[in-house]
Amino acid sequence: MTAARWPGGARAACAFTFDLDAETLWMARGVTERVALSQGRFGPVEALPRILDLLRQHEIRASFFIPAWVIEHYPDAVGAIVDGGHEVGAHGDVHERVTELDADQEEKILVRSVAVIKQRAGREPRGYRSPSWQLSERTLALLLRHGFDYSSNMQDRLVPYLHEAIDGRSIVEIPVSWVLDDAPYFLFTGQRALQAPGPVLQGWLTEFDGISEVGGVTNFTFHPQIIGRPSRFACLRELVEHARRTPRVWIARLDEISAHWRTVA
Repeated sequence: MTAARWPGGARAACAFTFDLDAETLWMARGVTERVALSQGRFGPVEALPRILDLLRQHEIRASFFIPAWVIEHYPDAVGAIVDGGHEVGAHGDVHERVTELDADQEEKILVRSVAVIKQRAGREPRGYRSPSWQLSERTLALLLRHGFDYSSNMQDRLVPYLHEAIDGRSIVEIPVSWVLDDAPYFLFTGQRALQAPGPVLQGWLTEFDGISEVGGVTNFTFHPQIIGRPSRFACLRELVEHARRTPRVWIARLDEISAHWRTVA
């Protein structure tokens, strides 16, 4: 990996991405109780406007992965995301587990996601992030069949790469990591304690600096319903400011990173 691999002489890349799951994060687990579901509504209703304002202030365009159910139930939130110049990617219907679907179900949900995003966001999605970062043996071929450019699900590299070609075409993979996700630290499940924001922030800063040092891509994965709480939002703000201050780091949407990687891979 060399600095020439990134645009404008940048030595590394960084993406701020958000999974706007809203209630589906709980619905997928069979939860119907109103108070539990209200944790999800906090994302599009309360947290998203502050997140969009922060991104606007720092002139950052992000990638949002949104289940089709959420897009249909929160059209104003999706409109605000699109108006801010951000990307909308596919993220299932109601945050279902892909590995629990049969072939027909998986394709039907993917087709529905494409149609809903095109209708509400004005263009078909280029990227796919599976709910819970799960892929079936069919997923990559389905992504190619339905016009996707990239996946953001695997955890095996610090730089993007191309999946094995199918019929002469490939999907770009932009890797993720639980280390750079807010859910393992802050999602309350009743089985693990919530962590204090300070140490988590320090871990994210250190991971960002380490990935940047080796010329990789830092792919932050946040959930507005989680990162949008005030103490955690302060962490997000500091991360954004740190990334902006760091020299020669290209901050971009995932579709932009994918398009660029195809030119150098």
